[in-house]
Amino acid sequence: MTRQAMQPPVKTYRTIAALLVVATALLVLPPGSFSEEKKDKTEPEAGKKTDKQIRREAEQVIRGIDLEILRDDKWTKVERIEKPLLFYGDATRHNDRGSVWGWGPKGRPLALLELFQNPDNRTIWTFALCNTSGGKLRARRADAPWWQANDSAAELKDIPGAAAPSAEAPVRQRQLKLLAGKFTGHEFWDPDNTRYELRLLKRPLCTYRDEANGVLDGGLFTLANGTNPEIVFFVEARVDPKNKSKPVWQYAVGRLAHAEVHLEYDGKEVFDAPRGNKVSAANQPYWLSSINASLEAEPRKP
Repeated sequence: MTRQAMQPPVKTYRTIAALLVVATALLVLPPGSFSEEKKDKTEPEAGKKTDKQIRREAEQVIRGIDLEILRDDKWTKVERIEKPLLFYGDATRHNDRGSVWGWGPKGRPLALLELFQNPDNRTIWTFALCNTSGGKLRARRADAPWWQANDSAAELKDIPGAAAPSAEAPVRQRQLKLLAGKFTGHEFWDPDNTRYELRLLKRPLCTYRDEANGVLDGGLFTLANGTNPEIVFFVEARVDPKNKSKPVWQYAVGRLAHAEVHLEYDGKEVFDAPRGNKVSAANQPYWLSSINASLEAEPRKP
């Protein structure tokens, strides 16, 4: 077959050209077409906030809170730890923009506050507040009474069967993490009072020392649903600062969950607490409530 015989007739060229014109015209779709809707779905939401903006708004809420501790019959202001201890989200509980904040820049944090939002309602921030000081706390917000005076439920107890803390700080740090790894926990929550196993976040939320008050080394850990902190606990190598007695390992427990919680050490239960609705109140060491997101903290008085 010759090359001339292989070429299609002129009529065929004209047909193909006409089809190409029609196809090109179809690609230019009017507004509201399927193609444009699909493109819109891949674009960020209008007005969607960045992580930096969200964290700034959370800090604005926290900045309005002034915490005080009762020492020697005198209320003394407690400095807030500048940076949040944890950021998290929990799709299984339908909340996001979560963070955990602490007060007490030296030694064990005296109070912890969890702050988060529901994606379906950006008008409020939900918070859970816990007194972990071992003493009496109170707080004001926007220069008005807020969290009423309450006694801590966090009690220091010896860790069963733990070897004595090492005299060497690096070894104590390893001991601390090994002991923390022996704590496990679970909770009962909706729906139908379902049991949920919690997981240890291996990296402590913070570590600290306060030798003047007998803390050689300490760490704050959490058992979480995903990364959502539910149970918080402290592991500390402690010595009596007065008589310099033999150092021991101790622990204390707090809660940020509204669920019924259970904590075990080496397979044996060492702590439990009922659902938060049975104990939560503005005059209790655990309090869950909300803050209007549209109301900024009032300016400080000069």
